Amino acid sequence: MSWGQGGVVTSLGLRLEAGVPVRLRGSLNKTAFLTLGDAVEIVLGREHLEALRDQATTALGDMAAVEAAEELVFDTFDAGVQARTAAERALAQVEAAERAGAAEQAEWARRAARVAIEAAEHAKLAARAASTAMDSAEEAAEEATRAAGAAKAAGESADDRTRPVALFEGAAS
Repeated sequence: MSWGQGGVVTSLGLRLEAGVPVRLRGSLNKTAFLTLGDAVEIVLGREHLEALRDQATTALGDMAAVEAAEELVFDTFDAGVQARTAAERALAQVEAAERAGAAEQAEWARRAARVAIEAAEHAKLAARAASTAMDSAEEAAEEATRAAGAAKAAGESADDRTRPVALFEGAAS
């Protein structure tokens, strides 16, 4: 909850499932209606629509960038899993190669397994670090957005207090 010009503003979070209709239409009295499904209707003023218009492209770009980053983290983790599996297979064959007298191949499999295990660990650490960084960046963005809103409200409040009061001609002073 926060304070607005008209008093207390309530915060409400909604998550829409795919397929829920979202409609936006203009109306009388310089308002527009944003309808979510069949039960939620939000009345917006022109300034709200302009803000949404200005932010829509940025938000879609942000969503695409986050999706690409999430895919990269998944691919990194998946590559680590594949490296670990390959290392286990190589180590499983070392003993068989030694029994067959193929010491050179057994040593090669051991070295390759060590490198694969190290690569798997690096991939796991990188995926964890990227995931943590993404969470941290999202939290920081949310905090910066809240701070910007508070700063804007404080600035507008200060402007209202320092705005000169117009005196009407002919009024007693």
